[in-house]
Amino acid sequence: MTGSYFKKLGVSSNISTYLSRTLIIITVAITVIIGGVMIFQQTLYFNKLSKQKSNEYIQNQKLYIQEIVNNELEYIRTQNEYFKTDIANKVKHNVLQAYNTAESIYQKYKGKKSEQEIQEFIIAAISSLQFDMEYEEVFISALDGTGIYYPRKPQFTGKDMRQFKDSNGLPVIQKEINLLAQNNEGFLDYDLGNGTTTEATPHRKITFVKKFGHFNWYFGSKQYLNDYFPKFIAEIAQKISSVRFRHGGYVFMNNINGMPIVMDGIVYKGELNMLTNTDDPRHPIFLKQLDVVQKSPEGGFFYYKWNKINETALVEKCSYVKLFKEYNWIVGAGFYLDEIDQSVKQQQKALYEDQKKSILLILAIFFILLFLEALIIYQFNQKYRSDFERFFNFFFSLQSNLSQLKTSELHFDEFKRAGEAANKMVLSRKEIEEKLIEEQKRATESDRLKSAFLANMSHEIRTPMNAILGFSELLEDESQDEQDKAIFIRLIRKNGEILLNLINDIIDISKIEANLLTIRKRTVRLNNFLGEIKYHYSEIIAARNDKDIQFKIEKNIDADQIISTDEIRLRQILDNLIGNAIKFTSSGSVVLTVEKEGDFIHYSVADTGIGIPQHQQTSIFERFMQAEQGQGTNYGGTGLGLAISKNLIELLGGKIHVKSEVGKGSTFYFYLPID
Repeated sequence: MTGSYFKKLGVSSNISTYLSRTLIIITVAITVIIGGVMIFQQTLYFNKLSKQKSNEYIQNQKLYIQEIVNNELEYIRTQNEYFKTDIANKVKHNVLQAYNTAESIYQKYKGKKSEQEIQEFIIAAISSLQFDMEYEEVFISALDGTGIYYPRKPQFTGKDMRQFKDSNGLPVIQKEINLLAQNNEGFLDYDLGNGTTTEATPHRKITFVKKFGHFNWYFGSKQYLNDYFPKFIAEIAQKISSVRFRHGGYVFMNNINGMPIVMDGIVYKGELNMLTNTDDPRHPIFLKQLDVVQKSPEGGFFYYKWNKINETALVEKCSYVKLFKEYNWIVGAGFYLDEIDQSVKQQQKALYEDQKKSILLILAIFFILLFLEALIIYQFNQKYRSDFERFFNFFFSLQSNLSQLKTSELHFDEFKRAGEAANKMVLSRKEIEEKLIEEQKRATESDRLKSAFLANMSHEIRTPMNAILGFSELLEDESQDEQDKAIFIRLIRKNGEILLNLINDIIDISKIEANLLTIRKRTVRLNNFLGEIKYHYSEIIAARNDKDIQFKIEKNIDADQIISTDEIRLRQILDNLIGNAIKFTSSGSVVLTVEKEGDFIHYSVADTGIGIPQHQQTSIFERFMQAEQGQGTNYGGTGLGLAISKNLIELLGGKIHVKSEVGKGSTFYFYLPID
């Protein structure tokens, strides 16, 4: 019985009712399908964007802690330079003070006292000098190795010290004499660490010596860095322990021998050794730190579980560590993934709210459309029924009444024409049938146009809607900071420029394949043209902070050399070759060489970049092809530049070649006729 009800509902014997129901079902079905597809796409987009946001947030946090660690390492490096320079200055100042004292005594008593008496006065004066610390002192020795005055070592006086070696087995006196044989003064830096890499303090000695030519003497002073190192490391540890960043982050610092220096954001003063104390929970984490710094000298990330400050529960954590090699310090910082998850969930909540608003807006629009469609269908149905009723009454009345149908009371033109036809039945039945066939054709075409219109509108609405919602959510998201928004804008602009260049390249390739690309030659002053090239790329390289490249142009042509060529296309060729050279060269040079050889000009672009494998040196001139780089490196680009350049060079009457060796750079060269 239910089946007969739906059959009766779907198929009516009344034409007007059947047509109305059909239009309603089709309209509602199309509207629901379009709405469902759009909502489904919104859901997929939300899930994709949520995952992308999560990955971006974690990556940004990694870059953030990496920058913090690098900043602290730069601080340590700077302070270390100050530390060693300060000690060196102390040593030098002590020697200069002794030298000036001796010089003053010598000048005062020269000619008045014997040399022996003057020497005794100088030694007495040097021995009485007062310095800031107990470790500071000045010794005197002769350039022939004879000991003159050594504080706390009177047994060295008058002794030949050239064969003397200190407690570390170093021939220090001979090294000092060798230095002064070449210079009047200078520093000697001794590494006393015996090759060890896990010492807690640097075993280094700095010595400064200066000639005193009057008696063939020299003055000297030395300092051990480890005497001053405890104060230095305390200052560094205090600074490191004061660093705090978002989500309660802190910086830690350990010695590679396992001794903590800064732990849990405070200066550590205990006796724990994380390397030897295998029962301590920090032991496996420290082993991970060692593994990272040993495998990655430039630093790296690792994951582990650790509790937050003032908490006991273990939480997944990601840390970045890097080694300060001179003192074997491991410096690192980390962040807890659960805090990242909370931030991501907040972003997802905001995205969900935006998605919900978008879906509600779509539903509201669809309900409005459905209402308008229902209203239109209702009006159509009323007028359609009215016209049908008039026709039925007209035909029924023909049995008894030959009165004509009043076409002015009909609503639709078709019915009016049908009424006129009915009023002119005398013309012929065939004429009426032909009109019905024509109307059927029109109805079929109208249905086809309607389907095409709906399909086209579904595409045209969906495409801009996706773009508008995507960029609006990225740029109007209030949870994003201004720096992220600026990055999104720069990415949009940058990708727009890349797309424009791609389109230009595709247009050029299309013109070349269709033989539509024309060459317009004119006379060009080659030196002026090369000057513009040099100025342009010097400016570009100067603005690239990530490149250490020197751009040069070497030329062997006449000062007033004139060539006949297409200047625009020649510039496009050189732009492609020089641009590629800069892209694949991080440091070194990019050299454009221009030489005249007979009736040809030889151009070559040489770089010191990554080079091209031998088996790829032919395929790089094909469309959309680039040389494959190792380790997953992606340098970007469309792969059209060399293909376009090759075709342009051939159109200009030349050929392009390449010489390259992996790791040593590449040279692209070609010849073009002068005229």
